[in-house]
Amino acid sequence: MNVEVRYYSKSGNTKKIANAIAKQVGISAKSIHEPLQGEVDILFLGTGIYAFDIDPELKEYISTLNPTSIKMVVVFSTAAIVKSAYEKTKKYLQAQGLNVSEKEYHCPGHYMILRTGRPNSDDIKKAEQFAKSIINSL
Repeated sequence: MNVEVRYYSKSGNTKKIANAIAKQVGISAKSIHEPLQGEVDILFLGTGIYAFDIDPELKEYISTLNPTSIKMVVVFSTAAIVKSAYEKTKKYLQAQGLNVSEKEYHCPGHYMILRTGRPNSDDIKKAEQFAKSIINSL
């Protein structure tokens, strides 16, 4: 099974979660600036929310994804204010013709004075458990 983890992170919050997911799966997390190679069974795709939307750079990345070479995308996210990036990310992924898992992982992210210390060790453990549950469900 080919599993990949890609993320877009401005502050490092989403990168922390991406690394936790990748560690659990036994691979390395990579930024969206590193293209996918070959067929992918599961793409864990992570983002934060910036000005109540996903970043235009992530939208551009999604537009380059080939739906015939990716079986399923699993969304994970961090944000200081909103509860999840799932719906916004899912909208762009589905518009590209990609299959999006109904399961997602989200945790608060630190921004300025909000959510200090997040993601924390508990968030990291939960991200690892989430990744394990996705892989075990296949």
